[in-house]
Amino acid sequence: MAFKASLTKDVTGSNRFIIFDHVKLNIGNAYNPAHGNFIAPYNGTYLFTVYACSLSGHYIDLDLHVNSVVYDQVLAGDTVYNECTSMSTLVSLKQNDDVFVKHESSGDYLHAFNRPSFGGVLLSVE
Repeated sequence: MAFKASLTKDVTGSNRFIIFDHVKLNIGNAYNPAHGNFIAPYNGTYLFTVYACSLSGHYIDLDLHVNSVVYDQVLAGDTVYNECTSMSTLVSLKQNDDVFVKHESSGDYLHAFNRPSFGGVLLSVE
């Protein structure tokens, strides 16, 4: 089980689910590109990555949610330069747990030019 999806258009505003719409890999079909979420097919340990980009003078704070609870965050932005930042995190999930990326309120611009992405892989089954 593994997936990687990227963003093809800029996202502005707050309180938005980030739908990474360009699927590059979806082994096991656990990532849903229509909704931008991953549903865990097995109990296990997963590795997730989120890559975020913002234009100069802007920033974006993205939250990785597990079942609607913030699990980790990534922040990208700079006053002078375009900036991209990544985050990787390990998560113990139960079957059918829902994992997604959301921009809630901090920051204002997720730039698609450098292809922000969301990915994950099952490391071990419990």
